Amino acid sequence: MYIRSIELENFRNYRRLDLKVEPSVNVFYGANAQGKTNILEAIYICTSTHSHRTSKDAEMVMHGEHGYKVKLKLTSSFNTYDESVAVMYEDGQGSELSTKNARKVVLHDDVPYNKISEYFGIFNAVIFAPEDLMLIKEGPSVRRKYLNILLSSVKPSYYYELSNYVRLLMNRNRIIKNARSGNNKILTDKVREEMSIWHEPMARSAAKIMRDRYLFSLRIDAFAKSHHESISHGSETLYVKYKTCIPNEMLEDYDENKVVEALIRKWDNTIEDDFIHGTTNYGPQRDDLVMSLDGDGLRMFASQGQQRSAALSMKLAELDIMREETNDSPVLLLDDVFGELDATRRRCLLSEIGDAQIFITCTDKSFIEQELADSMEKASKIAFFEVVDGNVSRVENR
Repeated sequence: MYIRSIELENFRNYRRLDLKVEPSVNVFYGANAQGKTNILEAIYICTSTHSHRTSKDAEMVMHGEHGYKVKLKLTSSFNTYDESVAVMYEDGQGSELSTKNARKVVLHDDVPYNKISEYFGIFNAVIFAPEDLMLIKEGPSVRRKYLNILLSSVKPSYYYELSNYVRLLMNRNRIIKNARSGNNKILTDKVREEMSIWHEPMARSAAKIMRDRYLFSLRIDAFAKSHHESISHGSETLYVKYKTCIPNEMLEDYDENKVVEALIRKWDNTIEDDFIHGTTNYGPQRDDLVMSLDGDGLRMFASQGQQRSAALSMKLAELDIMREETNDSPVLLLDDVFGELDATRRRCLLSEIGDAQIFITCTDKSFIEQELADSMEKASKIAFFEVVDGNVSRVENR
């Protein structure tokens, strides 16, 4: 599937944009802070419903406005049908409504979905950006987000189960918070019982989430290891391992009832600690992907170059899995990555592009033009767009 046009309304610095694009390579160039990345961010929102730059939709609304709209018109890879996807956000302040009425709506062919879980998988994109280094440098929440977006994109039932678990977890945490809000802050038998009520439904949901994460972590490990071996010319081995609150062996030899029982025991035995800390300390909300090079941790011992190689390998693994699951190439979004990667890593990235539709942002048009000409058969099909202060103009190739 590829994008035919991009429509933006009150998104970042775009009051209104209606841009036709090419099914091959589209390059957006210009000085910094002109709006190039905003276009790629808008595309990515239509696949994940979230930005790769911020968790707050309000930050993407044009100053002085009360919502944004992003719409992509699409064509199937085999040119058999056309469709559209869109994401709309309203902050609730444009009328007499309060901020509590802020809402996000996702649409397919202009028909809104009641559940976001039903939307995932319609349109897929993979973004490569300087923020990818956070996969290595930041804490577990960044890697959980990576897992959640990947699994939700190719397995919509995963997003449903994750949403269900989060709802159950919030109920348990609310009981803890309410019990601790008084002066005594004592764990009574009544509070203990109210917390325990949620353990079995939480465990049923968590077991499915953890099983999916474990299975996908094995595939991520295999693909990322292969890519990293190519980038490092076989001098290093990258390992990716799923880390959760129960042994991985239980997820390998999977018996749902045994996993559920183990999770219930874990929460039963940690009620006191959870009450003291004011939150639930064990479960999928604490999972991580642990990465290492030849047994050494990446965050502590790897160089900047090694960390970039590992991050690139993880993103290429994401691309591989999406291709396997969908039998199609997702749209590739390359946000100012050529300046961040050396020649070896650039070649590795370009070699994986295949027949995907590509969107690239850069400041130096001539550098990208030469880089693509040296590496891609598609060089003659590149569309260049100059971006100046939220205005996009197509520039004909010389």
